[in-house]
Amino acid sequence: MTDTDHLVVWLREAMNAATQRAQAAATETGSAEWEHHAHGSLNATGTPGFMVAEVDYLDPAPGTFMADNDPAAVLRRIAADRKLLDDLLGEKHQVVEGDCWYTCAAATEERDGGETCDDSRLGKPCDCGRDTRVARRVLLLAKGWGRSGEE
Repeated sequence: MTDTDHLVVWLREAMNAATQRAQAAATETGSAEWEHHAHGSLNATGTPGFMVAEVDYLDPAPGTFMADNDPAAVLRRIAADRKLLDDLLGEKHQVVEGDCWYTCAAATEERDGGETCDDSRLGKPCDCGRDTRVARRVLLLAKGWGRSGEE
């Protein structure tokens, strides 16, 4: 497994755990959508009168922030990040139609729609930049999920 593969596994586990927490919060409060009221309560919108929390701050910003990050919003962001991760991983290696000598060494017919004619490069590591781009972008996504360092 490559470092990127390990990072993808970590990301999927983090997304699964966050999904479970958001779904549990929605179940417990009776709604995935919450709203902050001027008098300081944070309420589930699906069950009238169900108070998620009493948010007694001088400034309404914390309560508004909590409402903006209700389970529904979290689940939407997780779904978008899952699609982004799948899109990143689905990027293909470069295949040069008409001159397969310049096709990426790591390209395969099944995955990318072509492979290099150069037997000395065939099956070797990526030389088109795809793997480096994907690794960089997956790491950026993982940092948003709390992963630190350049693992």
